[in-house]
Amino acid sequence: MPKFIKKCLQLKDKRSEIKIGAGIVILQILIFVIVGIFRIPETTYLSLIPVICAAFFFGEFRGLLFAITVATCFSPLGIDLSGYGSAMWVIVAFCFAAVAIAVGSLSNMLKKYLKHEKDIRLVDIPTGLPNRQALCEKLQELENIHAPGHFVIVAILISNKKILSETFGNDVTKSIFNQFRNRGIELAKTINAKIDTYSINPDQIAFFFRKSDGEIKKDKFEDNLKNLTKKNFLHSGFFIHADAHLGFYRFTEFSEINSGNLPLRYAEEAADTAARQMKDLAVYVPTNTNQPHSKDTDILGEIDLAIRSRWMFLVYQPKIDLATGKVRSTEALIRWNHPVKGFVPPGLFIPQAEQSTLIENITEFVIKQAILQLTLWQRSGIDVNIAVNVSTYNLLQPNFVNRVLGWLNEKNLPPECLEIEITEGAMIADFQHVLDGLNRFHKANIKIALDDFGTGYSSFQYLQKLPIDYLKIDQSFVRNLGENKESKEIVKAIVDLAHSINIKTIAEGIETQPDYEYLNGVGCDIGQGYFMAKPLTANNFISWYSENNGVFSIPQK
Repeated sequence: MPKFIKKCLQLKDKRSEIKIGAGIVILQILIFVIVGIFRIPETTYLSLIPVICAAFFFGEFRGLLFAITVATCFSPLGIDLSGYGSAMWVIVAFCFAAVAIAVGSLSNMLKKYLKHEKDIRLVDIPTGLPNRQALCEKLQELENIHAPGHFVIVAILISNKKILSETFGNDVTKSIFNQFRNRGIELAKTINAKIDTYSINPDQIAFFFRKSDGEIKKDKFEDNLKNLTKKNFLHSGFFIHADAHLGFYRFTEFSEINSGNLPLRYAEEAADTAARQMKDLAVYVPTNTNQPHSKDTDILGEIDLAIRSRWMFLVYQPKIDLATGKVRSTEALIRWNHPVKGFVPPGLFIPQAEQSTLIENITEFVIKQAILQLTLWQRSGIDVNIAVNVSTYNLLQPNFVNRVLGWLNEKNLPPECLEIEITEGAMIADFQHVLDGLNRFHKANIKIALDDFGTGYSSFQYLQKLPIDYLKIDQSFVRNLGENKESKEIVKAIVDLAHSINIKTIAEGIETQPDYEYLNGVGCDIGQGYFMAKPLTANNFISWYSENNGVFSIPQK
């Protein structure tokens, strides 16, 4: 349906109706003038145009009244309607009325269809609440009110929504959201404000508070908001607990009121902050940037271009057998040299990419580049494995293992020349699916290392279940060996524990000779760090490896 017709059928204010009505009346008067001047009976039917317009814009009832009025007005003009006398006037009046009823009925049906279409577009079907789009449109429709402090958006994140849905069914979300809505209505009454409730995400609900007779006071309002999450929720006769985290944003400038999605994003960011910090409530504090995380968002948007344009590349840090000094393998580390922004640290884009499907593109690039480098090194007589980092998202993809094995097979490389490193965080997401993927890698003779060991709270329960070949001792312990006795004891305990269950250990972040010697003394198997070699480009690694004959020697004092 053309946009013009949609707009005509969705008149929302009296001013527009008056303008259109006046236009129709003026058109009809002009037709009266034409008929009166030329006195040609056929020109009478020109009045069908304003009749059709009246019925189309205002419906069949008002269209019918207009048609009868127009037909009645022809009689005083004394026009002989096609020689049939007054009988013809009745026929014309009937025709006008029939057209008005037909067009008006069609108009009403179209209006009902558009209303239904709008309801579907602006309603979250599972909960029956207005959705995110409805809130954004609501913000954009607000009139120019010079009191931005009268407006507040609250985003509520239910962090345990998945567990609740699996336990009580999907209806539990609707039940919790409706109870939150009722609590929000009670809160609005206490501050004499109006409130609208929206379902903005499967696990998020939003309140939009509007107060016409004064600002919403921040401190008192925060205290009242926290009370929303104190009580449990009743569902199917059971009291359940929802881990709710609230993000609170109060408009500071009028320009933000009808800027659509931006204020909602501020509130959502505050809710995410509350969830990360395990708080009931967090308040968004405006910064000098126009959008939250604008720098990170810009960087993420350039990842695919960086891969295609070869702005991203790999460097390789040797892993040394601490007892013999022999190079056992290397770890492939990604680097990004942006043509405008310069060096982009991995810490700026990898954590964000891991929260999206972009990590799949990055991992594929890293593994394919590593496999290509293995082929080139083998041609140069360098027989060294390469370890690559794999994220939770990769391991949860059902065809990921087959794709990796296929890439190795394309280059005629044995699977055991590649190593996989995973973090403890990967275990928490979906342990069984992660375990299935790692078992398939293990059966293919691909070595697996558990990275950053010792920083998580749940490490030890996985050691007997996972097919792990190496534990990588987190560098936060290794770098404190010379200053912290507790770090030495922790490192020794990790080494002893790993060896007791036939797992080798890797220490990362070795920066001094005393650290190297201590780790070798307690039986740590492999080490990597700037003391032995910093991450090297592929060509520089070949030179370093060749100069040292593949063996690291401790510099003589």
